[in-house]
Amino acid sequence: MGNKQSIGKLAGQGKVLLLAVGLTAGSLLALNGAGVLNSGSKPVYAAEQGAAMENTIAVQGIGKLSVAPDIAYVTAGVNVTAKTAKEAQAGAAKRYDAVIKMLKGTYGLADKDLKTTSYYVQPQYKYTEKEGQVLTGYTATHELSVSWRSIAKTGELLDSLGNAGANQISGVSFGTEKTDAYTNDALKKALDNARAKAESLAAAAGRSLGPVVNITENGAQAVPVFREMVQMKATADSAASTSVEPGQVDVQGQLTVVYQLK
Repeated sequence: MGNKQSIGKLAGQGKVLLLAVGLTAGSLLALNGAGVLNSGSKPVYAAEQGAAMENTIAVQGIGKLSVAPDIAYVTAGVNVTAKTAKEAQAGAAKRYDAVIKMLKGTYGLADKDLKTTSYYVQPQYKYTEKEGQVLTGYTATHELSVSWRSIAKTGELLDSLGNAGANQISGVSFGTEKTDAYTNDALKKALDNARAKAESLAAAAGRSLGPVVNITENGAQAVPVFREMVQMKATADSAASTSVEPGQVDVQGQLTVVYQLK
């Protein structure tokens, strides 16, 4: 009796299962018939993109210009060696204060134009076969960056730094504070360059150039001019002054432009 009830219950579950499978299969057929599950169909946006890119040409344009620098960045510093770290720091502080006083007092530089770039104190050693490594003292170094806009007087500034107590100058770089304006000009040149290329290629293919479809900026920058370390040394001719040639700042812009072809 119990076995008959179990068999009947299983049969009933089987009917429910078959009904569920039938509904699922029917639903799938209905969806497929409606085109919802048609894997062979292409998305609408892909087709639109493909149509939009037909009969187009993509070219890269480069624009360049060279401009006179309007700012110099001078990296200078003081370093003092003494028997103790405290003495080295005190000596460096005295020299550094004299340099800052000269920059503000003589040339009227503002705080925004003066920035400490590094400060460190390190031990100094000497090595002998008898004693090995021996501590001989400490060196304190304080470096700063000076933003300088009187380009023609850069050499004069370097001399004044040495006279005030700066005993190292790491280098001078020349740049521009009009980067945005100059890079915009370079990008305009890049657009002209791209159009010239596209017109030439279109003509070679027997086509003519249509309107711009897309423009992508690939980058624009003004490359600073760097001058190597300046040695602060006294010369036999005390009237001689440091001479620095600023050169020119190169500005470049790049674009990728897509044009429609007629």
